[in-house]
Amino acid sequence: MSFTNDLSFHGKVAIVTGSGRPSGIGAAIAAALTVRGACVTIDYVYDASAPRAAEVVESIRAKGGKATVVRGDIDILVNNAGIAPMTPTVEVTPEEMASVFRTNIQGPLFLIQAALPYIPRGGCIINISTCLSRMGLHSPVYTTSKPALDSLTHTWALEFGRKFCITVNAIAPGITKTEISPPNDHPEVRRLLDMTRLEGRMGTIEEIADAVVLVASPLSGWITGQYISVSGGVNWI
Repeated sequence: MSFTNDLSFHGKVAIVTGSGRPSGIGAAIAAALTVRGACVTIDYVYDASAPRAAEVVESIRAKGGKATVVRGDIDILVNNAGIAPMTPTVEVTPEEMASVFRTNIQGPLFLIQAALPYIPRGGCIINISTCLSRMGLHSPVYTTSKPALDSLTHTWALEFGRKFCITVNAIAPGITKTEISPPNDHPEVRRLLDMTRLEGRMGTIEEIADAVVLVASPLSGWITGQYISVSGGVNWI
């Protein structure tokens, strides 16, 4: 038996989807991995996002990290990209529903199909879920798509764990402060803050990133198939 307290990712390659927004969770995850030695690819979808993605890359490089498009083994895959419209049920269109499920479910599934041959034994997949998926709050379509991702997490943990020795876990943030967060006096935000056991505030993108670092590290090598709430102890019971 070997013991380690190493949170270094030197020599590791990571892909973090949805990491092109400087103040977003994905960018914080990318920064947290690169500062510990990983080489991270910064992912964005729309042309309009290119300058912001470049800003993320430059910020990481300015701190001595490595952020680029790479070819080779992928040690860490973080499925962070997602969309969360707040449309009420009676106003949801077929196009919006298809868009949410295409991004939040089909995107991770098809990315894993493409990446799996390049993930070595001992690699990890981390899906970014949400504590809202168990609370019946926020967008009905979004909060339906995330439990589907949670279900895939459990299925992939068995499917990829037995065959490839790859761990698969879900990190579920609570309400987190980003550039697109509603204000603190928003009714849904206030309700969530009232449910938070720790400090009664929004989480930070860095706190979500720290949880990803821990789950991606060798310290979590025997943890798989888990839904891990990173929400300040939000109580949905």
